[in-house]
Amino acid sequence: MNEYISRQTQAFLADVANTKVPPEVQAIAQDCVAKAHEAYAQWRDATHSGTRAIDEVMLANRSSAKAIVDKIFSNAEASAEAAFEAAQGFARVETLSELARQQAKYVQKQLSIASQQGDALLELSAKIAQETTDTLSVIVKSSADDLQKAGQ
Repeated sequence: MNEYISRQTQAFLADVANTKVPPEVQAIAQDCVAKAHEAYAQWRDATHSGTRAIDEVMLANRSSAKAIVDKIFSNAEASAEAAFEAAQGFARVETLSELARQQAKYVQKQLSIASQQGDALLELSAKIAQETTDTLSVIVKSSADDLQKAGQ
């Protein structure tokens, strides 16, 4: 039985060795390879584009975070300076009632400033969040379009 299978296999291989691939089949195979390579190139380009976009978002987020930190630091610095100024005024008072008035005035002013600073930080954060969302939306749409084109 093994000899029979061996002879049949050798005969098949001899027949296959002399068989020519039709030019039409070769053309189809070459066309398929070319199209696959083109699709890969489009996918690669879309991926690179997406990566660059992510880098841009990360840089923008870093810049945004820095803006928030700078604002917080500026607020803290202003509050510290106001506290030292108030402390100097407290040190010059001659009566307890004058001290109480200055203290009340200082606290009222600082509460107003803190409210304004909080509003400004909230506004800055909302602006940054909107800008980030808009940027991400554009990037996602662009990347989806690029990947869709690559898939066609």
